[in-house]
Amino acid sequence: MEARRQFSRIGWAFVVFCLVDLVVQVLMAVGIVVGAAAGYEWMTDVNFLLLGQISMYMFAFPVFWLMMKRIPSWRKAEGEAVSAGSLLLWAVVCFGFTYIGNFIGQLLMGCAEAITGNPQQNPVMDALDQMNPWMVFLCTVIVAPVMEELMFRKLLIDRIVPFGQRAAVVVSGVAFGLFHGNFYQFFYACCLGMIFAYLYSSTGRVRYGIMLHMMINMVGGVLPVVLLQNMDGFSVGMAFSVLGTLMLGIMMLGTIVGAILLTCLYAGRLSWFQGWAPVPVKGFWRAVFTAPGVLGFLVMCSVMFLMS
Repeated sequence: MEARRQFSRIGWAFVVFCLVDLVVQVLMAVGIVVGAAAGYEWMTDVNFLLLGQISMYMFAFPVFWLMMKRIPSWRKAEGEAVSAGSLLLWAVVCFGFTYIGNFIGQLLMGCAEAITGNPQQNPVMDALDQMNPWMVFLCTVIVAPVMEELMFRKLLIDRIVPFGQRAAVVVSGVAFGLFHGNFYQFFYACCLGMIFAYLYSSTGRVRYGIMLHMMINMVGGVLPVVLLQNMDGFSVGMAFSVLGTLMLGIMMLGTIVGAILLTCLYAGRLSWFQGWAPVPVKGFWRAVFTAPGVLGFLVMCSVMFLMS
């Protein structure tokens, strides 16, 4: 299992995923325009978040899965289960670093706006604000966590963990952050990806990442949409929205402090296993980042960041 070739094949699989997704979305958009011009005006009311999920997971993912299945892999036998108490502590760390990463992204884009003079908009929240909460729940809390954990933990880590658990955790997290395609999400997605990668590579159970991922998307994606959509006028719904926003603020501060404390207390106690696949004596990361497929994925992600 030669590192450069292995990572190149993985990188090309992600490139093809992005290209298939892009092509299908363009075809869908053209179909909507043509259909509306032909008198089917109802087509303009189609939920674009749902169409994005369809293009990614019904069209692009099967192609990605077939490409990844042809790449040599290793599956870790299921290890010790994570207790409910431990999973709760991991949830605190996940939420805390989600908020910290979000602050970094907001700060960076705020600086970019101040330097360039161009207003920066969060493409994700702008889209979610206009969506039906139930559709947001289906796409972001049910579908996305399952599919993304299969892609970036199960399929990816099984193919890179022979080069070492630390390498697998870093690559999985960075790839997950880049996949989101914008700086608003990159930093917290990168942190979460590394946490989920550590849990999967340590336990061999992808369900822990899925559960935590669902919790994060529920609190960070669905609840804000519901609360914001009930802020108009003076009503019982508005009162609950104000109370809910206050509780989310308290949760944010508590989990940030908790994540920092838990990291300081336990980060040094985490156990890591070494890889067994042959790696270059010098320049492992150079071999990874100069692999043609990895370079292609980085170029693809750079375009996504610039477009957002």
